[in-house]
Amino acid sequence: MPEALAILFVFTVATISYVASKFHARNPAVWNARAELIRLRVQCASLEQRLQVARRENWDGEMCARIAQELRSTRFQLAHMAAEMDDPVSD
Repeated sequence: MPEALAILFVFTVATISYVASKFHARNPAVWNARAELIRLRVQCASLEQRLQVARRENWDGEMCARIAQELRSTRFQLAHMAAEMDDPVSD
């Protein structure tokens, strides 16, 4: 019986934690546009480096295409966010 209560307690805490994190993530006051812009710049640089390595090491064409697509998507998001913030995108 104590084991069942322990499992129930862990499940309850995990569920409450999950629901609380969902509500916290949806709160617009928590979102930091400047930090998101920095994250997108770092991700863009990382993808560019990864694509260079993929091409240099002759990775599969499909893998290179996926990396290139993700890079295009990240650049689009970066340009969109920089335009919203009136912040020039510096590469």
